[in-house]
Amino acid sequence: MKAILFAVIVTPILIYLSVIYTDAASKNHINAWNRQRAADFYALQENSLDMLFIGSSHSYCTFAPALIDWALGTESFQFGMPLQHPDSTYFTLKEALKTQSPSAVIMELYWGVLNQDFEIKQADTLFQAFDDDDFKRAYIEEIFPWNEKIKYSFPFIRYQQDFLTYENKRLTDYLESRFGLIPRKETQTGEERYDYRGFMYCDYVIPESKFGPRNQYSKFDGQKWEFSDVQRGYIEKIIDLCHSNGIRLVFATAPVAPVSMEKIQNYGAVHSAISEFAQRNKIPYLDFNTENQARDLFANKHFRDDAHLNYSGVEIADAYFAGWLKSLSIP
Repeated sequence: MKAILFAVIVTPILIYLSVIYTDAASKNHINAWNRQRAADFYALQENSLDMLFIGSSHSYCTFAPALIDWALGTESFQFGMPLQHPDSTYFTLKEALKTQSPSAVIMELYWGVLNQDFEIKQADTLFQAFDDDDFKRAYIEEIFPWNEKIKYSFPFIRYQQDFLTYENKRLTDYLESRFGLIPRKETQTGEERYDYRGFMYCDYVIPESKFGPRNQYSKFDGQKWEFSDVQRGYIEKIIDLCHSNGIRLVFATAPVAPVSMEKIQNYGAVHSAISEFAQRNKIPYLDFNTENQARDLFANKHFRDDAHLNYSGVEIADAYFAGWLKSLSIP
């Protein structure tokens, strides 16, 4: 009897939470950008691309097809997505190769997602782009641990982060307009928008708070970092997929702000692990962080936050990267 009573009370609450959390997710502008990215990709003429960029937000905040194509005379597309791990990148690439046959694929490797076996949030990000039941079913069956499959069936768990982000912004906007209160979070002037062929344009400049303990890398120690066997396995699947399709694969690690590198301990351990993996698989690899340490390519003013470039930094990165690809005769 108690169990029935509990169910009667709790079920309507869960249904209500599912509705409002799902609604919040639909208002997430990043999800809208993912859908736009996919729509733009599917609108391309089949087999019209020379080069495809894949990976996490560090990919779509670094490699701008307009700049790369201007420098190399190519046709490229940016298919990076927020928080994307190699398992999702593998599924993204498989989907992309159904309609395109690029001669080169540039895979961005960010160590922050290479040490995690699974992240439930990236699934919804991916499904925003590939709204196909067969795709979702195959992805969940292969990628999800059994306990995560159960959690994923409840929208109030899936969309909790979207809801909290949405409600926090709504409360902040209300306090500013109603009472003229200044929120604790720093406001940045400038513009962030979806741009050409999947790239995200942004001209924000890193806020002062990222120079202190709020910098996300303040406690990062490369000696404690471990390359996930799961994610390494999916990168190997990507290598095999590119090889079987005659595609030249390239690895790249986007830069983080110099102030972040100053806070990171033993970054060399992370670089060595990824570099050795690339060498073992005979994949060209460019780490912008070690390049910046050697050549002073970027200053803090070239970053939108502690981890992503703004457009002034993108211009520097893409000119350098295009020259590096030319030296390898890619694509």
